[in-house]
Amino acid sequence: MELNNMADSKKIFLIDGSAFLYRAFHAIRSLSTAKGHPTNATFGFTRILLKLLKEKQPEYAAMLFDVKGPTFRHSMYEDYKANRPPMPDELAAQIPDIKRVTSALNIPIVQKMGYEADDLVGTFARIAQEENFEVVMVTGDKDFIQLVTDRCSLWDPMKDTHTGADDIRADMGIEPARFIDVLGLAGDTSDNIPGVQGVGPKTALKLVSEFGSIENLYDNLDSLAKKKKLHENLSASKDLVFLSRDLATIDRKVPVKETMSDFRLKPFDTKKAFELFQEFEFKTLASEFAGTADKSEKVYKLITTSQELEKLAHVLQNKGIFAVDTETTGKDPMRAELVGISFSYMENTGFYIPVGHLSSSGEEEEEASEPETEPLDFEQPSKEEILRIFKPILEDPEVRKVGQNIKYDYIVLARYGISMQGIFFDTMIASYLLNPSTRGHSLDRIAMNLFGYKMISYEEVAGKGKDQISFARVPLSQAADYAAEDADLTFMAYETLSKKIQEKGLADLFNRIEVPLIPVLGNMEMAGIKVDRENLAELSQTFTRELSALEKEIYALAGEEFNINSSQQLGAILFDKLKLKSVKKTRKRTGYSTDVQVLTVLAKTHELPERLLRYRTLGKLLSTYVNALQKLIHPETGRIHTSFNQTITVTGRLSSSNPNLQNIPVRKPEGKKIRKTFIPKDGHTLISADYSQIELRILAHCAEDEILIESFNQDEDIHTRTALEVFQVIPEFVTDELRNQAKAINFGIVYGMGAFKLASELNISRKMAATYIENYFKRYSGVKNFIDSCIEETKKTCETSTIFGRKRRLDDIRSSNANLRNFAQRAAINTPIQGSAADLIKLAMIRMEAALVKNRMSSKMLLSVHDEIIFETPLEEKEDLITLAGEIMENVHPLKVPLKVNFGSGSSWAEAH
Repeated sequence: MELNNMADSKKIFLIDGSAFLYRAFHAIRSLSTAKGHPTNATFGFTRILLKLLKEKQPEYAAMLFDVKGPTFRHSMYEDYKANRPPMPDELAAQIPDIKRVTSALNIPIVQKMGYEADDLVGTFARIAQEENFEVVMVTGDKDFIQLVTDRCSLWDPMKDTHTGADDIRADMGIEPARFIDVLGLAGDTSDNIPGVQGVGPKTALKLVSEFGSIENLYDNLDSLAKKKKLHENLSASKDLVFLSRDLATIDRKVPVKETMSDFRLKPFDTKKAFELFQEFEFKTLASEFAGTADKSEKVYKLITTSQELEKLAHVLQNKGIFAVDTETTGKDPMRAELVGISFSYMENTGFYIPVGHLSSSGEEEEEASEPETEPLDFEQPSKEEILRIFKPILEDPEVRKVGQNIKYDYIVLARYGISMQGIFFDTMIASYLLNPSTRGHSLDRIAMNLFGYKMISYEEVAGKGKDQISFARVPLSQAADYAAEDADLTFMAYETLSKKIQEKGLADLFNRIEVPLIPVLGNMEMAGIKVDRENLAELSQTFTRELSALEKEIYALAGEEFNINSSQQLGAILFDKLKLKSVKKTRKRTGYSTDVQVLTVLAKTHELPERLLRYRTLGKLLSTYVNALQKLIHPETGRIHTSFNQTITVTGRLSSSNPNLQNIPVRKPEGKKIRKTFIPKDGHTLISADYSQIELRILAHCAEDEILIESFNQDEDIHTRTALEVFQVIPEFVTDELRNQAKAINFGIVYGMGAFKLASELNISRKMAATYIENYFKRYSGVKNFIDSCIEETKKTCETSTIFGRKRRLDDIRSSNANLRNFAQRAAINTPIQGSAADLIKLAMIRMEAALVKNRMSSKMLLSVHDEIIFETPLEEKEDLITLAGEIMENVHPLKVPLKVNFGSGSSWAEAH
């Protein structure tokens, strides 16, 4: 039924809060604040409330909760709800939060000792109808069907289903009130209501539909004599049936003092709700409730005259620190054109200098870019004038610069001849270091989190979708406010975040590694790497031909043509037609699982899955790299300019995008063919400097394990040594297979691998894998102690850290959910190792850049991929570069074991690796 079509009488929504607590908790997993407080149930519950308030706009509503402790039903039946497990600690911790949110949204809360929320709903539903209210019970609990009348309906907001009396009559064939007889017969396992053995909901409904009531059923029980078992069970359970019905009956006469007028809603307490959403770190909700920020104190100024420019430059120089932000025509700093620059040196102040604005009346930017065809209708400083006035202070290392993702501005300005020096603070990186597990560190999010300030969005000034205009076309007054606000909020964020960085003990990591790395990465991005266009084009044709051939092979093996990319059709071929054994039993909308794990297992028994894996791998490489790379070649430089990201991974490792150069498979022939297309410029060679087993060396250092330390100090093959220790064999018996198994164990230990995963990795029994791990820990007792201490220390603080003080919160290490807890434990082991390796590599990059400048070498760092740095070096500098890189990278930080770098060189990345 459609609620909005009810009569015009007053309507009240009665919300079964206790039921939604659990539903919200189980619907959303693993959500918590940066401090580790769980918020999953609070978030889900809040969403339900807002859906109700926004969609239904109720005039009257009430929230009903259970109260901890026995109810009148326990006195009727001692085992009532006896099998129900206790409330999870993570949910119990959120109940006060849920009630605070409910209060902030001004929904009255009612709860009463000795009664359940169901009874309160039933009581107020009766009272409301007696007072001529339409009643909507907001719940997903089927027990409430018994309360449905022509003036009282059900709405489940999570499924968005409405159920009225006519719906019950049509679907069940009974009056809603008779549903209580169904519950009496069928019982309820969740509440431990017994019912009749062997009688489920379908049978119970059929009996009630046929006999009309339990009383009439027992008056005519002999009519079921032919159904011997049913007759026996019903006869034996008569007393239990009536008890069960009483237990399941919702009490509609609870003594309550509240009246309908108490449930008349008041407007939200928007400020209180916003503060709560900030506290719970619900970013989107906080933004919705932030309202319009008071901008009366903001002073934003458009600067266009030479006199104003000179004055601003003088002030910035004297202040010694300021925020800078560029406005451009695009997101790629290597292609974007400069439109304007904004500055701020104190809170609530910002200045915007237009540089490349166009007339807002033009149709196309390309046409409007010619001044003689469309003259500007406003005054704008020339790029030459901007360079002359601001270049000195932007290049002054003594004047400190603050930015939000300042690497972008560094690259843009460099393309206009300004080599920005004195980079001092990046708000995006600071936000990330404080909360590395949080996705997204945009300025608008930072402003919302720190100040509850809702910034002007790009869409507000430039439009959306196909109607969006370039920033160069945004009217100058709007552009000035938008751009100046960016600089202002960046400076404000710096003042707050710098204190937090200090308080959190992250200042050394921030100032020693992350900030100095910014210009290093900027220079690498600008350098780019040359790509062999012809080789790429040929590779595209080769892969395309092989895919076509694979497609024919797959059809032949399947015995028919089908959509290879359809999981459903593929599942039908593999499991229904070919009768292969299903690895995963999950049959959802898409049918059988056909993921990589499944196909890998099936490939051992049939050729088709093996061909499918090959097809998928090749198809992904073709689309993601071979074809995509050709489009990413810069039209002016002829090189690929990937973007290095400092704020993505939780461990501190760099990532790259556009293109992602870290996912090219190193050991597969196709990956090598792709790497072969990356080449040096004429007269140069590519040099790969690859840290050897850096994570195992850091493990040896952190664990202080005697065997590992001895092995690395003696420059032994660590995997062979592990094979000797774990498998208890003499050196002559260490085969390639045993060494590979030892290698899997070594790296598995670093990643917290258990017996199940190791067994799968080595294709051995779980018992054998467990024995290997046990033997490993017997010999490498220092590693065992390190792992145990990592887990125990992290349990105490929910935080783990690297050698350099990088921190990561792992709240799930205290979770009651085994999967979440085990993942957090593995992360507690791996993060100090992988994160420390990432920090060491970053430090090495910083020192290499400084050394290249100091020695006036022409060699350049081009790429950083995992533990490897790629250099482009003139042939005459090759030996000097290798010597220099070896000295710096192997001595970048003192450890208890030596760091080792392997070098390779060649006419392509593949050859150098």
